[in-house]
Amino acid sequence: MKFIKNYTFTDRLQIWRLLISGSDKLIIELRDTDKKEVFFSCLDIHTGEPVFSKKQLDEPYWIGIEQVHDDVIFFHKFAKPDMPGHREIIAFDIFTQDILWKSYEYTFLFIFDDKLYVSTESFEGNKYFTLDYKNGKVIEELKVSSTEIAKLRNIADQSISHDNYIFPEIFEPGNSGVNENVNILIGKEAKNLDIIGNIEYTEFKGLLLFNVHFKVLDNSLVNKFFVKNLETGEEIFTEILNANVNAFAPDSFFCYKNYVLILKEKKELLVYKIE
Repeated sequence: MKFIKNYTFTDRLQIWRLLISGSDKLIIELRDTDKKEVFFSCLDIHTGEPVFSKKQLDEPYWIGIEQVHDDVIFFHKFAKPDMPGHREIIAFDIFTQDILWKSYEYTFLFIFDDKLYVSTESFEGNKYFTLDYKNGKVIEELKVSSTEIAKLRNIADQSISHDNYIFPEIFEPGNSGVNENVNILIGKEAKNLDIIGNIEYTEFKGLLLFNVHFKVLDNSLVNKFFVKNLETGEEIFTEILNANVNAFAPDSFFCYKNYVLILKEKKELLVYKIE
């Protein structure tokens, strides 16, 4: 197997979140926590070619993404700054960069069977509706309880396919349930390092991918990523992902189809292809 650099995305802003659409468009949420600004960029995941760059909506910071469905991004605002409650729905078309519709009345819940489930507050309690996700028009008012909605949300979550994704798991030394070479290869790297926090790893197409956080002389932490041939132990690739961090930072990489997406220094995305 070859581990080939496909492209790099970088920005002065912190990469906050990554999402992939059904047509393999990579949405990147970028935040400037000092200036309180958020931007959204989108790339073709295969080529790195931009679909749009640093898009900003009318709210400069207190806005986020609920979900991406059929190349429509559903944004939300917050009920109050620094508070987790969501409000409003903004449906944004990835390809045209047009706002398809927006609603100040409803709160996004989930999407199931191509229907958008929403709620709205009333004196009698929450009311629930299904909307056409393409235009925001009401399909039906639901006569259901919050408990029934929670059960349906759980079904909707379970129906979302993650077949194309591989996320790292926590390495447990000596675990008899994993390939013995995993224990050997990670153990070989870890034995001479002052490891802090968990080691995260995954096996992907005959390769072992893992990253470790270890303490250096000034007591700062280094986050280093490794790729090794699982069978031969050959070191194929290494990269310092964080040269000086104060604490263990999980979720440094994941795999999608035959790509490995690696976050470096919180501001650079490395996309490698395995062939």
